[in-house]
Amino acid sequence: MAELSITSGLREISRRLGEAAAIARGAVACAESGSEDQALRIVMDLDELLHETQTLHGALRLLGRMQRNSS
Repeated sequence: MAELSITSGLREISRRLGEAAAIARGAVACAESGSEDQALRIVMDLDELLHETQTLHGALRLLGRMQRNSS
């Protein structure tokens, strides 16, 4: 298992947010073409990515607090 560092955590957040943005763009395209039901199905794929991103963000905040407290 890879060690979590500030840099690796930020990379993972960026990657997941990039994926989420691509999914959101796809959902918008569907909605704008009149397929709102399909757009809603697509946007449901954001749940896991956003949850993972939020979890990573929390882990990085904790790492930051731990580093400040150990200084």
